[in-house]
Amino acid sequence: ATGSDIVDLKECSERGIIVSNIRGYAVNTVPEHTFGLILALKRALIGYRKDVADGEWQKADQFCFFNHRINDLRGSRLGIIGEGSLGSSVASIGMNGFGMEPVFLDHDFVNPHERRSKTFLSFNEFMASMDIISVHCPLTSHTENLLNLEAFGRMKKSAIVINTARGAVINEKDLCQAINEGMIAGAAIDVLSSEPPAQDHPYLKLLSRPNFILTPHVAWASTEAMQTLADQLIDNIENYVSGQPSNVVS
Repeated sequence: ATGSDIVDLKECSERGIIVSNIRGYAVNTVPEHTFGLILALKRALIGYRKDVADGEWQKADQFCFFNHRINDLRGSRLGIIGEGSLGSSVASIGMNGFGMEPVFLDHDFVNPHERRSKTFLSFNEFMASMDIISVHCPLTSHTENLLNLEAFGRMKKSAIVINTARGAVINEKDLCQAINEGMIAGAAIDVLSSEPPAQDHPYLKLLSRPNFILTPHVAWASTEAMQTLADQLIDNIENYVSGQPSNVVS
């Protein structure tokens, strides 16, 4: 996999164990899934599909059954947490494909080149001014529970949150509270802090809401991406055997 947060890299290094990962295979599939989730929320697709299935449109007295707010993406501010390949790809699609303004969350470890080529905002300004916030950062001690009740309280009530990175970047109970209390307009989640979810996971109580989407950690799983992953995995093993390890993390 790509994420190395479940591996004790320090211990591996001390024991001479080489750790390699898979890189770049999800550069299309995760951003595409991200925008699938964004569009589903901003166009209220889940709510409208349920209305039709429940017979609400059939009972309407006009051609258009307009029961949920719909928003265009053009002109909105797309807040991205994580300026790596996935976050940068999401920014490019948002700007070039939908006319959005991509903005990144500032932090202490931003590469100087990235800082020159992208717009970064401080935590408070970022949270308060984004229309959409999408998570594309690794899980570290700095990012765990980054999106908590304080962060949700700073967001616009019209903002939506997308997470296709690591579940624990979001405090899951706090997100549920934010949704239930209308602190934000909605959320779409592909990753959990523990997978698969337990029967009492708080997200499962939100599934009847039209403004909440939960997918089972499949943003990465296009057929094309899985083939790229398999090819790279084979290369990593062959390179290690030949004495030239590739994609070394530690």
